[in-house]
Amino acid sequence: MLLVEYQYDLFTKIFLDTDLEKTSVVETVSLMVKGSTAGSRIVTEQAEIFIFNNGDFDEERRNRGSDEFLYYKYYLDIEPIEDVEETLYIKEISKILTKLWDSGYKAVASCDFEEELPRKGGYNFEER
Repeated sequence: MLLVEYQYDLFTKIFLDTDLEKTSVVETVSLMVKGSTAGSRIVTEQAEIFIFNNGDFDEERRNRGSDEFLYYKYYLDIEPIEDVEETLYIKEISKILTKLWDSGYKAVASCDFEEELPRKGGYNFEER
């Protein structure tokens, strides 16, 4: 078995805020990435995406302060599929973020390669 060496740890967490129900979020993300869905899990050619309710969700704090994203309603845990090409995976994460933003969602990525992403992943973009 050939082990692929990556420049980055590819695990990605995207904090996502919307007032939509979780089922709508799963459906929307699935359509964005053209993935197959099973419950709250979406599989694409590059990644496995799991959508969770954020246990730290806070109605007031989700709109306040530089760490507001920690209190968004949902988060996506995204793992690369086995032997994925790193550049393709990073492009997929970039596409997900851009489509979420273009659709009006608040989204912030947390990963080792934020500098490679559009708006540097979305966290305090104006200040970075």
